[in-house]
Amino acid sequence: MRIVKTVFKILGILILVSVVGTLYILNRGGAFREIKPHFAGRCDSLPLDGSAEDITVDRERGLAYLSFLDRAALIRGEAAQGTVMRIDLNRLPLVAEDALLDRPAHLRTHGLSLYISPEGQRSLFVINHPVNRGSEPELVEVFDEVAPGQFRHRETFKDPLFNSPNDLAAVGPRQFYVANDKVLNGGLAAGLQQFGIGGSPLTYFDGAEARVVAGDIAAGSGINVSAGGGTLYVAETSAQRIRVLQRDLASGAVTEKARIPVPTSPDNIDVAADGSLTVAGHANTLKLIMHFIKGTPAPSQVLRVIPDNGDDAAVDEIYLNAGDEISASSVGTTYGNKLLIGSITDKQVLVCEQN
Repeated sequence: MRIVKTVFKILGILILVSVVGTLYILNRGGAFREIKPHFAGRCDSLPLDGSAEDITVDRERGLAYLSFLDRAALIRGEAAQGTVMRIDLNRLPLVAEDALLDRPAHLRTHGLSLYISPEGQRSLFVINHPVNRGSEPELVEVFDEVAPGQFRHRETFKDPLFNSPNDLAAVGPRQFYVANDKVLNGGLAAGLQQFGIGGSPLTYFDGAEARVVAGDIAAGSGINVSAGGGTLYVAETSAQRIRVLQRDLASGAVTEKARIPVPTSPDNIDVAADGSLTVAGHANTLKLIMHFIKGTPAPSQVLRVIPDNGDDAAVDEIYLNAGDEISASSVGTTYGNKLLIGSITDKQVLVCEQN
């Protein structure tokens, strides 16, 4: 009888731990959050033939560049090729046009980054996923501007440390950081990552080779660099925070400055003209998963973060919607009073005017 009672006690403890763990994950992912839509302004939809998972803006010229791909088709198992689209934000009506004059035969775009040299040369760095992820190499494509808003392909980079690239930040003509959203090796580390415990590598490519500069990123889904190049901001999706890293300009090495908690699972990060961060997030990850499975709406959320006070940075939710206006937001970026919101799957860009 003692053995039976002991077995039942152990089973009870395991069930309790499982229930508590499940509730913790659901609560952390926003499953119980009430969505109260709000935005201080007006938004209009710019329809597209694909989705804009990432957007970067050339603020000197008012040109927005979109990581364009029919990702909904990919989720359905269909073949799709992507490109980079351009929107001239100073010209009405707004129109999305192809920014690439040529491209590799295979291009499935994800994160992108615009680098502007001291001489004014523009280059677009774009993550290119293979057909068979996990068995074929992940690539970074570089395109150079040859006329305003028009780019030609220059070269391709690959390295095993680009193991699961989600976003990147260009800091030189051949130098960039890659935020990976998965651990280098699976097993227990992959499971712990779901609880916000790090493991994804932040990789730096110095123009010749790649190396890991931070190995404890909790699923890096977004990354950007400050205007002066001295600070990196990394979205840690699993940990629901922004990692702030000081960057050594000569070596590319990084040291931690702050960890900013945010009330969402953050995705892409935009650094605004005033140095504040515009961060898109997933307010309910359970609905995001169901969105991928069934196509049901997933909430969209955009935060404004002022990182000046380190861990105690000011965080303000500037946009929230249940998913009927735009679903599964992955990026928010600003140009003047404009706020552009892109999605993982929605075939549109939401163009908002902030009051």
